[in-house]
Amino acid sequence: MSKRFQVTLLGATGITGRNAFDYLAKHAPTDLRWNIAGRSKEKLKMLLDRVEGAWNLPEITSADLSNQDSIEDLVKKTDVLIHLAGPYAQHGEFVIAKCIEHKTDYVDIGGETFFIRDMILKYHEAAKRQSVRIIPTAGYESLPFDMLTMLAVNKLNQEYQETCASVKIVTSFLRSGSIRDNRISGGSIGTMRNILDGDKIDAFNDMSCLLPNDCNRRAIRRRNKVKYESKYDQDVRAYTGPLQPAPFLNVPVILRSAYLRNNFGYSKKFKYSDSMTMEFYSSSENGQRKAAQKSAIINKLTSIILGGPKIFRSLITGRLDAMGIKPGDGPSEESLPFVDYTLKLFAVSEGGSKLTAKANAKGHPGYLSTAKIAAEAGLALCLDEILDDQQYGIVTPSIGLGAGFVNRLEQAGVNISFD
Repeated sequence: MSKRFQVTLLGATGITGRNAFDYLAKHAPTDLRWNIAGRSKEKLKMLLDRVEGAWNLPEITSADLSNQDSIEDLVKKTDVLIHLAGPYAQHGEFVIAKCIEHKTDYVDIGGETFFIRDMILKYHEAAKRQSVRIIPTAGYESLPFDMLTMLAVNKLNQEYQETCASVKIVTSFLRSGSIRDNRISGGSIGTMRNILDGDKIDAFNDMSCLLPNDCNRRAIRRRNKVKYESKYDQDVRAYTGPLQPAPFLNVPVILRSAYLRNNFGYSKKFKYSDSMTMEFYSSSENGQRKAAQKSAIINKLTSIILGGPKIFRSLITGRLDAMGIKPGDGPSEESLPFVDYTLKLFAVSEGGSKLTAKANAKGHPGYLSTAKIAAEAGLALCLDEILDDQQYGIVTPSIGLGAGFVNRLEQAGVNISFD
């Protein structure tokens, strides 16, 4: 029997949730059975006024993450849950467990790798048995990076019959208008707090954290260690620093993709790295160099603190408290269309063949582009026949959605091309 809803958007009233709602209301099929959910029915009703003339408006359901009965009832009624009410470590386990129990596919945009590892250990096999796809990190981080890497690995295999030895992706944030608002959101602050409070495995520094213990994690960890450094990158002819906002996230996700594909197309010593240029922070070369150095220092100190005694973490917690950012805070919606981003990929095969590719994306990566990408991931799970590389379980975006998702990425404003 079909469920009442094909897609449910949980957390529709947050900054990312509102943009995902707008996107679905304007771009989803007119016959899509969908639903929006959150704590406040009044706020949910106010969303409907944002999309006058939309193709297809959703039903509304009141659901509170602290009320497990309301969440289970919500999950029972939907084929796919797009969960944007992060951070996830506090309430996310119950949601994931119920999605598996009731055979509901799941997408979120979390960045708490320590929590994702825990979910893999507890629920991956159960999700496989239930033929359920649980896909965390399905926003700007890490979906475009994971998809771009998988496409490059496939291309090297198909055109050169060679396995991929390494992939490097350099990101650039680009201002496309005069409205500037660099404020961080309350949800992002909540994620940082969860990492400080809950990361007992040093996932910030362990890039093998999403892999099982039987795959030589020590060697993988050593080969893919994030250096949190600044440097002049000759490939892009610019100063680069650690990727923001989560330099620890893409690496373990992409390494897990390689593992789930049984390293098909990937070298047994595959290495992945990423970084970002600094023109978003300064227009001058000297300013970009200083911005890269500052970013490297901050992230290096953070890695040391998170890898040290827990009492050191209070130093970062104090800084977060001093920022005074509350849930619901974030950059103005007017500013979000005026930040774009580009990913430049450089891949090398074991035989020395080189491949370059690019992904050009429209909209603020963290709050606008992420919303569109997560919305398209939810639509793909309920509407598309996913054939290549698709697996069940707690999987990465490229494994759960397959290479065909590149067409939906284009709908979300992310266009991939190979040189």
